[in-house]
Amino acid sequence: MGRKIIKKGWLYEYEETAEKQLANGYEVTRVRYVLGEQFDTSCKKALICIGINPSTAIPEQLDPTLKRVQKYAKNSGEYGAWYMLNVYPQRATNPDDMDTKPDMEIHRNNLTAIKNLLSKIKEADVWCAWGNTIEKRKYLYDLLLGNTEKGIDSIISLFNTNYHFKVYGSTVKGCPKHPLIISNNDKLKDLTEIGLMELNNKILAI
Repeated sequence: MGRKIIKKGWLYEYEETAEKQLANGYEVTRVRYVLGEQFDTSCKKALICIGINPSTAIPEQLDPTLKRVQKYAKNSGEYGAWYMLNVYPQRATNPDDMDTKPDMEIHRNNLTAIKNLLSKIKEADVWCAWGNTIEKRKYLYDLLLGNTEKGIDSIISLFNTNYHFKVYGSTVKGCPKHPLIISNNDKLKDLTEIGLMELNNKILAI
């Protein structure tokens, strides 16, 4: 398992790999598990966003997607923290550069990191925001929903009834919209709640 850094309200958990560089005083490696910020300790409810894979973001130096998530969380008045999770933890600004076959070791580490985070959060809205990018690799469906034939544990199974799954609309293909697809001119309104069964059916229908 990798390193976890908690600093000035930020949580940054990543895998130490041979490929790394320093940015803003933080290590940037090819694998990131969790990135988030607790900005109001008086509010216990969190916003948890699930994307496909991480890009360049680190604490205090967010990429466009994370800036959108941070802005929504802080402007909503509902949350005291936000956290970004991903179906597959490999950094790739271009999703076409993701592994063609999944590295199951980092997937298992990703599950452990998510489970540890959720054990500390009693109430959260879960913003499903993977967009059509989930179609980039067939294994992404398996990692998100699980596949008992292949023995793959799912990310969705880690969430229990204390969490409410939400989306901000769907793409033409029926996937929950990615934050960057939402127009800058379209102010984020309340996320729409979606049942877990309906969410599963939407994914399986793609």
